[in-house]
Amino acid sequence: MTNVTKWFIYVFSGICSVIFIYPLVFTLLSSYKDNTGIYGSKIFALPSIWLWSNYKMAFEEAHIDHAVLNSFLYAIAGTCLTLILGIMASYILSRFNLKMNGFIYIYFILGLMIPVFSLIIPISRMIGSFNGFNNYLVMMVLYGTFELPLTIFLITGFMKGIHKEIDESAEMDGCGPFRLLFQILTPLAMPAISTAGILAFFSIYNDLMWNVILITNRDMYNISMALMSFVGERGSAQMGPTFASIILTIIPTVIVYLLFQEKVEGGLSSGAVKA
Repeated sequence: MTNVTKWFIYVFSGICSVIFIYPLVFTLLSSYKDNTGIYGSKIFALPSIWLWSNYKMAFEEAHIDHAVLNSFLYAIAGTCLTLILGIMASYILSRFNLKMNGFIYIYFILGLMIPVFSLIIPISRMIGSFNGFNNYLVMMVLYGTFELPLTIFLITGFMKGIHKEIDESAEMDGCGPFRLLFQILTPLAMPAISTAGILAFFSIYNDLMWNVILITNRDMYNISMALMSFVGERGSAQMGPTFASIILTIIPTVIVYLLFQEKVEGGLSSGAVKA
């Protein structure tokens, strides 16, 4: 690698870092300001008065602590559900030569192509028919179902790259299908499973649409709904407490990503090679 190439890489990385850090710095500074300070000409100026009360309002008015717990509940339950179903479906699609496998696989993948907004009315009417609004279980099943197509796509592609000689050797040693799946194939496919799990977790954690449609009980709000607490009836908003709430909701996601960063990156690269 020449010096010119290294210099270009360093400059490009620096520009990307500034672009990515800019929203975080702006959000952090704005969380200590009022609307006048945020909309002023010097957006990166330090607050003239550090309004720690914005964080107090985030807890008292938006109940951001309850919203974060709800978001984690939805995300963890929905992710576990989609991974369990996705692993079992991928096992059938990748290891068995059934006539319907191709059709079933395409059927699942079509879920990635259908605009989710086209499903709002039929799904809300269906859930309303059995009084499923404001129900934790309904939300968990709904989230897990919508993340299933991508999960099956990632795990099936990875499992197809695992040699079937492993299955034959395990069967010769008396290994049953469930033991083969969960004790042998699942650990081997862990890079793809980890990637699918992290993507599903963050997708559910940041959801707004289904919470707006299916949840009216304030105690069940997720973070996206809680952030709307500071928007007035005529569209006016208290931006300081809003930015403070955003900072409080960012912290858990950053921690989760840092803990599983290597698995996400490894899963993406491994899945590309295996597929």
